Amino acid sequence: MTATAPSGALAPAITRRTDSYLVPIVNGKGGVGKTMLTLALAAHTVKANGRALVWDADPQASSYDLTSVMDSPGYEVVHELDPDHAERIRGMRHIDTIFGDCPGSLEGADILSRIVRQASFVLIPYDHEPESVLPTLRTARRVAELGVPYAVVVTKANPQVGADHVLDAWDTLDRQSIPHFRSFVRLYRAWPNSLKAGVPITRWNERHAPRLREDVAAVHTELLLNIGRVHRGGRARHGAHA
Repeated sequence: MTATAPSGALAPAITRRTDSYLVPIVNGKGGVGKTMLTLALAAHTVKANGRALVWDADPQASSYDLTSVMDSPGYEVVHELDPDHAERIRGMRHIDTIFGDCPGSLEGADILSRIVRQASFVLIPYDHEPESVLPTLRTARRVAELGVPYAVVVTKANPQVGADHVLDAWDTLDRQSIPHFRSFVRLYRAWPNSLKAGVPITRWNERHAPRLREDVAAVHTELLLNIGRVHRGGRARHGAHA
C-alpha cells in the first residue's frame, strides 16, 4: 500500500463481521465523473454515520490528491495501484464501504478486471455525451462478462435542459439492455467549488449544494438497495432498471 492520507475520521467502536463492500467506479472514458462520484459517495457515507475508504487505483491519483488537502473529509483514502491488494483491502473490518476510483481503461495488464472481480457492485458513471456512448457500452459489456453486478449512473446532467437529457441517456442504455439507476447526478458548480475550497460536498454551503447532496444521497440509497439484493441472493439487474 503506497500511501494513506489523514482523514480526521473517528476510530470506529464496532468492527464488521464480514468483508467491506467494494464498489469500483469505472469507465473506459475519462471525464465522465468517476472521481466526483467516488468522493461524493464516500463523503455521504460518512454523513450517514458509515465508514468509508476511497481506494484510488488510478495512476493520476486525483482522488488521493484531492482528499489529501481536504479539511477533515471523514473518510480514509489510499493510493494503491496493485490489484492484488484487493482482498486485503476488503478485509479491513473497520470500513463499511470501499469506493474504488479506477483507471480509465479496461485494458493494460488486466488491472481493472482484477479489481472488478473482487467487487460487491460496480458503478459506471455516464455523462451521455456523444464521445462517451461507445466507451460506456464497452465498459458495461466487459463488466457483465466478468459476471459482477453493476449499473450505469447518469452524471453531469444539465439542470437547465430538464429531464430530456437523462431520459435520452436511459433510452440509449435500455436499447442496449444495459442496467441503470433511476437516480442521477446533476451538474452544478458547487462540486468544483467545494473541491477548490477543500471542503467535502456534504459540508459545502452554496446555492445548489443541497440539490447536489440530494442527488448523491439518492444514488447512495439505490446502491445500498442493490447490494442488499445481491447479498440476499438476488440478481443485480432486478435492482437496476434494465
